[in-house]
Amino acid sequence: MEKKIGTAVNWSQVKLLALDFDGTLTDGFVYIDQHGKESVRCSRRDSLGISILRQLGIIIIVISSETNSVVSERCRKMGVESFSGVPGDKKLDVMKKYMEKNRILQSNTAYMGDDVNDIGCLEFAGVAITVADGHELCKLHADYVTERAGGNHAVREVCDLILREKRLIN
Repeated sequence: MEKKIGTAVNWSQVKLLALDFDGTLTDGFVYIDQHGKESVRCSRRDSLGISILRQLGIIIIVISSETNSVVSERCRKMGVESFSGVPGDKKLDVMKKYMEKNRILQSNTAYMGDDVNDIGCLEFAGVAITVADGHELCKLHADYVTERAGGNHAVREVCDLILREKRLIN
């Protein structure tokens, strides 16, 4: 499938929304306390949007290079499957394997990432999405660049676009 950058996105075709974690579901920063414990900032609006899409039968997964348990804990709380500790050059392999196992076509897959380790998935996905503060190379490969920055309701923006296309919200 050849990607046509800049063409209109058909959000209603999305059956799988695969997300990077850091910089997409978070603001890209990591907070470390005096004991070395890491934490991140996530949007509850993103979580609600994900929940609504899941109720409609759209599959959401997270593919992250990060090995911190914050990824799996956040995903568990949102009710989405996560793949953590995936080297950037293997993210596409994980996504393709998931698509094959679940019989999801490339044209029905959207991927949202923010940095150079997401480019392979962005190039392959039927719909490529990056955040407003994403790396410039990601923007070159994106069909859609969100108005919002990562961790600042950018995922919810995408969820709402899908919901509008399906005529479930105004």
